[in-house]
Amino acid sequence: RQSSDAPKSVLSVLVEVPSIGISTIKAIQPVTAVSVTCQADGTVVMENGILRTAINQDGTLASLHLINANREALSDGCRGNQFVVFDDVPLYWDAWDVMDYHLQTRKHVVIQPVHVVSSGGLRGSVSFTLRISDKSTIVQEIVMDAMSPYLKFNTKVQWAESHKFLKVEFPVRVRSPNATYEIQFGHLQRPTHWNTSWDWARFEVWGHKWADLSEHNFGVSLLNDSKYGYSIHKNTMTLSLIRAPKAPDSTADMGAHQFTYAIMPHTGSFQDASVIQAAYNLNFPLRRMQCHPDTKAWSSFCVTKPVILETIKQAEDAKRTLVVRLYESHGSSVTATLCTTLPVKEAWHCDLLERRDPARPADVTSDGIMLSFRPFQIVTLLLVL
Repeated sequence: RQSSDAPKSVLSVLVEVPSIGISTIKAIQPVTAVSVTCQADGTVVMENGILRTAINQDGTLASLHLINANREALSDGCRGNQFVVFDDVPLYWDAWDVMDYHLQTRKHVVIQPVHVVSSGGLRGSVSFTLRISDKSTIVQEIVMDAMSPYLKFNTKVQWAESHKFLKVEFPVRVRSPNATYEIQFGHLQRPTHWNTSWDWARFEVWGHKWADLSEHNFGVSLLNDSKYGYSIHKNTMTLSLIRAPKAPDSTADMGAHQFTYAIMPHTGSFQDASVIQAAYNLNFPLRRMQCHPDTKAWSSFCVTKPVILETIKQAEDAKRTLVVRLYESHGSSVTATLCTTLPVKEAWHCDLLERRDPARPADVTSDGIMLSFRPFQIVTLLLVL
């Protein structure tokens, strides 16, 4: 899912890979290497030419600075990446309900000091351990990659709590009456205030790979690879991590968890800042595989922005036929080109059950397949090989 203008992913070396394809690993020097500096006051400063962050000894962020814009992302006097635990005892449905009164039981988590894991170059990172209770611990590595627009938090949790709710908070220097959340095949806005009873009822909301809080020309996005609960109230962005219900399954969520989230300050709108692309890159990192030394770079599909190729699969009831599903991700009317190196003979629009629409063939040309999209429109094609 890497595109030519997307942030590059880091393996053992920096490598650029074409969209939905392969490339042999050849070292590429980053424009700016990551630097890691331990300060006299105990903080650790990491910088990659895009971001500069200062990490306190307790693992929280003292600063997150977008360098080119000269903008600080965190609120004055506040700390980012603050873990908090709430009592979580619903009135009725233990595993389904989250009650608003749990917000009154907020507690900070005790954290052990950080230490440097990677000292810079292509990657800088620090790690720390925190103890939630005598039974539960968190080990986290804060990672800054070269040329990456976001700061990652690789997290491992050993969880053995009862009726507790673990979250992480980022108070940011952004003011907006609404925040934007990704949903499947699009995004929507929800208020950041609790002015009315129906606003208050949305103290905890759901979202997919990212949520964004933006004012004019600046914003902060919170990305993740497996969490679906958010709360953005005023200027505090909160990601819900783990619960501990006891009914109907008394062992729900117990044991080991591993997940990653990231914070990404940006200029302009989240669309122009490629937040959606960054969230896909976080969720679908590059994979290493053995190949012949003479293997040439190859890309099976690519599509022009803001359309996203979400799904590629074999057709259920047709031989030598692929199903591809695309959607418009910015909320705009656009014309896009789907290009492929596969030998496509025919292309047809179809419905979600893969039934071909005989009245809607897609024109296959040497330049690709031209498609028109309305805002957030989903298009499914049958590609006959």
